[in-house]
Amino acid sequence: MKEFDFVKLTLGLAGALIVGLSVAAFVLTSNTRAMERDITNIERICKDVGLKAKDIRLLEEEKNNDKMQDTTAAGIHTYFQKQAQNSHFQANEDYTLKAKDPDENKQRGYKDQQFLIEFKNRPKTREQIMKFIYHCETQSRKVKLQKAKITLVEDQALDDLWKADSLTFVRRDPLKGPNTN
Repeated sequence: MKEFDFVKLTLGLAGALIVGLSVAAFVLTSNTRAMERDITNIERICKDVGLKAKDIRLLEEEKNNDKMQDTTAAGIHTYFQKQAQNSHFQANEDYTLKAKDPDENKQRGYKDQQFLIEFKNRPKTREQIMKFIYHCETQSRKVKLQKAKITLVEDQALDDLWKADSLTFVRRDPLKGPNTN
């Protein structure tokens, strides 16, 4: 009988070990799969963070490399001409540029200069107009669109043709001197 009890005990222990090892294998397998899923998600997040960091660095470089350093009349015309070429505009055929005198705000420590771009009656696509605005604003951190007058050409609406009547950009520069903060 003792031998039979020993066999039962051995079989019981073996069964319990098999069940325990099966549960442990199941838990480890599911934990391993969850960890692999988490690692894949973390890798994807790290790639996204890396791409965003690269974009931020590129934007910072663009911000620091202001393309409108020359504030003379020729420099201003050249700046807008380069941005127009990126958008397939021709400087004298599509628009004229009028630079107004700078307006100083000594109390706040800056001066604004407006640039009025008046377009001739040559319709462009909305994409071209937006591209022109985008290039003007992103190539100089000081130049921003202040006012836009754009109308849809009704008889060519299906072609998405618009008439840009005028765009007003403003360049803001800090005043130099002892009164600025």
